[in-house]
Amino acid sequence: MMIKKYFNPKDRILDIGCGAGRTTIGFYELGYHLVEGLDLAEAMIVQARKISEELNYNIAFSVGDAACLDYNDETFNAALFSFNGIMQIPGRENRIKVLKEIKRILKPKGYFLFTTHERVSNKEYESFWKEEKRRWALHFQDKSLHEFGDRVIKMEERDTFLHFPTRDEVILSLEEAGFILIEGILRSELCEESEEVKKFSTNCVLWLIQKP
Repeated sequence: MMIKKYFNPKDRILDIGCGAGRTTIGFYELGYHLVEGLDLAEAMIVQARKISEELNYNIAFSVGDAACLDYNDETFNAALFSFNGIMQIPGRENRIKVLKEIKRILKPKGYFLFTTHERVSNKEYESFWKEEKRRWALHFQDKSLHEFGDRVIKMEERDTFLHFPTRDEVILSLEEAGFILIEGILRSELCEESEEVKKFSTNCVLWLIQKP
């Protein structure tokens, strides 16, 4: 819904943190044939290229770091960083660096779409964050964490770092990076999804921002 509302099929789009191409291939099948995929993990890009070739899709996939994008200024019309990928980057200053890099490679008025979990909206984890706040106040927190809101959680049999921000925190970061906020909406408010989807993926905020 957000993609069709803001992205043009004629746009050159960068899918950051594309992994094996789940969203990149999805974009291509929706008619966005100028989409490109980028991921830090070379093994993921190898898989993405293999899948794309098997489907006979002409998609460019590259290995690259979101904090140091190997593209000229104002290269893309739009970009996305799906599956809370930007919140898997430790340290607020590093996430802002990534936002500034994305802004650099976007054309004026270009859109960037990304998602985050929202620390305070999920009542299921309210007691967890209350206890976590107490731990940080007493300096008993996990010393491997960088800042309050960080967690290391088990996903698909591996430990994954993920930062859970508040809305105010995200908005301040966007302002510091020089973006204009267009929409910040909970997925549950945007549409009604099946129980299967809800079980697979907890609620998150979809952020649509624009380069001035």
